[in-house]
Amino acid sequence: MAEELEIEVLNEEHLSNSEAYKIVKDIVNRIQRHEGSVPLLLVKTLSYLSKFAEKIPPEKAISLRKALRKYGLKEETIVMIINVCPKTLDELRTLLEIEEKVIDTETASEILELVKTYCHSDEAPTNK
Repeated sequence: MAEELEIEVLNEEHLSNSEAYKIVKDIVNRIQRHEGSVPLLLVKTLSYLSKFAEKIPPEKAISLRKALRKYGLKEETIVMIINVCPKTLDELRTLLEIEEKVIDTETASEILELVKTYCHSDEAPTNK
């Protein structure tokens, strides 16, 4: 059985799944270099998070987070927007429910257009 490590938490922050993917991938790579094998839980976590990195790469997630902050949204809301990459105003409005203020339609539309520039579409290209 693997030796348990004592870890000190230095800080805590909300991360999108894509940002978490980058961190977990770095950890997995370090463990592979030093120990050769990676715990199954980390392998499964990395596999799960990799699906989100396809939707929005970690670097773009970080940039989108910075861009969304100008709207004065809570960090929790920003992370949910990055994770979901809403495509419609209705999807976005659902994510904005935890805000303590009402976001007008013009601002919501602006946020949605911003998100669309960062997130990949789930739709497969068609060959015509």
